Amino acid sequence: MRLIIDEIRYEGNKIVVEGKTAIGEMKGVWKYTEPPVLGNGYHVELNINAPSEAEVSSKMDTFPSVSINNEFVVFKGVCEGLDHEVYDLRFDVDWIEMLDIDVIAVKKQRGDCISFVADYCSVEIYPYTL
Repeated sequence: MRLIIDEIRYEGNKIVVEGKTAIGEMKGVWKYTEPPVLGNGYHVELNINAPSEAEVSSKMDTFPSVSINNEFVVFKGVCEGLDHEVYDLRFDVDWIEMLDIDVIAVKKQRGDCISFVADYCSVEIYPYTL
């Protein structure tokens, strides 16, 4: 996925960034040796620790999306596949996340919308080059 950096903040030894993706805004901890540059776009992957299920409206027009709600990042994706351990969630053409199946209370099927949240400190952002 592509992330354009809108804000950079230092919290102790962590670099916290906020930015825009094709489907909304997100926030997390920058995990790279080089610091980010304000206004630059980066291809990134995420590691989302300790997610929890979120209640959302059933309207499909809000899926997929990502947004910031105070100290939390809200993820809304479409189940593209599943096995006995994980859901494969599609957020964008170049963005798939795996979510442990036990995070969601009621089992979902392919095509279902799934929403979860994570504290922004638990969202690790790893840039990469193509």
